[in-house]
Amino acid sequence: MVFNYQEHKDAMMDRGFIDDLHKYLGERIGRRFFIIAPAASVRFLEDYIEKGKTKYFVLRIPYSIIEEIHNRGFSKIKQPVSEMDVNDTVDPVGFDFIQVPTVGCKYFVVDKKEQLELGKSTKECVIKIEKFESKVISRKPLEFANLGTLSMVMLDYGFDGEVFDLDEVFYAEDLKKNGYEVRFAEDKVKGQIMVIYIDIFGNEKREIKTLADFNGKRKKVLEK
Repeated sequence: MVFNYQEHKDAMMDRGFIDDLHKYLGERIGRRFFIIAPAASVRFLEDYIEKGKTKYFVLRIPYSIIEEIHNRGFSKIKQPVSEMDVNDTVDPVGFDFIQVPTVGCKYFVVDKKEQLELGKSTKECVIKIEKFESKVISRKPLEFANLGTLSMVMLDYGFDGEVFDLDEVFYAEDLKKNGYEVRFAEDKVKGQIMVIYIDIFGNEKREIKTLADFNGKRKKVLEK
């Protein structure tokens, strides 16, 4: 589905939009439904919203790409006529969606390693990042090692469902030294937290977690 921002210039895609969409389409669509929209027209931060058995994914188009298309227009894509021409089918302008990285993690709670402080939590939440891969569209194939494109992980310990309020950031350089483990005190979590994984190209993977997700079973969670 394409969100017609030109016809509805003042309209914004919010959770109510997804609710209405699911109300009318929920019985007739599969497990995944994709919506194409300008990044600036999307009110919520998650990469997808789950309703019943269906995940509604939003493919955000960066404003810079929209502006460039307005200035230049689309150029017809030529089909390759030789093996050397295959990569030339990717137009230099696009368009290109924001490429959400693939992230595979374990979520669990452990006893704190450091010396305990009076009145402070004795438990730590751990996000163990086991897989991080960026999806890059390029004329020349780019290969990166697992976790090689991770830039940082940002946390909002009390996400209100609307606005991301940065509480703490963990940079890849420090995460690498700590076995790619994001650690924070259990009592920092206020309701639900938003975790944003960012790659070196500026692409983001966003997810919402509660303490119930850190169930101590060290069960691997792989989200695409």
